[in-house]
Amino acid sequence: MNASDHIYVHVPFCNEKCAYCAFYSERIDPGEAHRYLDAVERELDELSDAAAPLTIYFGGGTPSILDTIGLARLCDALLRRVSTDRLVEWTVEANPGTLPDDKIKMLREMGVNRISLGAQTFNDAVLERIGRHHDAADIGRTLHAVRAGEIDNVGLDLIACLPGMSHAAWRSTLSAAVQLEPDHVSAYALSIESDSAFGRNGVTEPTDGATLSAIEAAEDILAASGYRRYEISNYAKTGRECTHNLSCWRGEDYLGFGPAAASRSGLRRWTNRPDTDAYSDALARGDPPPRAEEKLSVRSDAAERLVFAFRLSEGVPTDSLQHADAELAAHWFGTLERLAGERLVENSSGRWRLTRRGRTLADHIAGELLL
Repeated sequence: MNASDHIYVHVPFCNEKCAYCAFYSERIDPGEAHRYLDAVERELDELSDAAAPLTIYFGGGTPSILDTIGLARLCDALLRRVSTDRLVEWTVEANPGTLPDDKIKMLREMGVNRISLGAQTFNDAVLERIGRHHDAADIGRTLHAVRAGEIDNVGLDLIACLPGMSHAAWRSTLSAAVQLEPDHVSAYALSIESDSAFGRNGVTEPTDGATLSAIEAAEDILAASGYRRYEISNYAKTGRECTHNLSCWRGEDYLGFGPAAASRSGLRRWTNRPDTDAYSDALARGDPPPRAEEKLSVRSDAAERLVFAFRLSEGVPTDSLQHADAELAAHWFGTLERLAGERLVENSSGRWRLTRRGRTLADHIAGELLL
């Protein structure tokens, strides 16, 4: 695998910053969007002439907030620089209510074959409280419009434990989601980041008990409806797992474009500064975008890749742990044996995996595995 097998493009615009969000984004402005598109086209020139990605992912922000002409321009800029002969998945993140028929038609014709909808909840009062610009009915309308437009792989993102949402309301959200029969469901537990509106306003983290109950409800309801939990927060019908994200969790390299986008190639990692003005200005001058770069040690690289791999239900092959240096391998095996005694991990069929209980304590386990 090489880094250009998986390409991510960050679109840093939204209608408004949601109260829970700490990802880099800013309110969309037509002039700034035009400058961004100019800049990202120049950054895409870094791609090798031989680039033939397996996956493409447009994330944000909200890529679908670009108008049809702007989003078509972004798609075309990439298509003029890569071959799609090997492409198996092209995902575009979208918000309900931002995909009119002409935009869906354009995306399908460009080659997009997967849409990830940021539903978050089906509770209208909570949607308004967290700053969303759609209601629950928009979720279903948009999903049906996407499928009518012949993009048949659609996922929904949901957030558990949002303020004002009871456990019963969370179960109702899960039930409403499965009634729409999406191909994929992401069910994230709310975390309060200091630079989000929730963090600045002193909203407290949900209790461990509330989070555990919400995630257990998600697993039970989604499993009963035919969704397999293939990653800690992600569920899919058979064959509908997100290939792009799977590649990252499996330790494959990727290239990111746009402000705040991250890239990884071997032991090198770099991240564009989360500043659209600085990004656009630098590329307008003919300079590379401002970036933070680091060179990972062999040990830190191996440990980081292991932690990501443990997020997956497929687990980690036992023999792969032996490829690390002796001290690190000894630490891993000793830690895993201890965690197995605590019923947080298990070893079966030559692979280490998190148990159901272990999945609820994944961050703790990750800390234990890092040396």
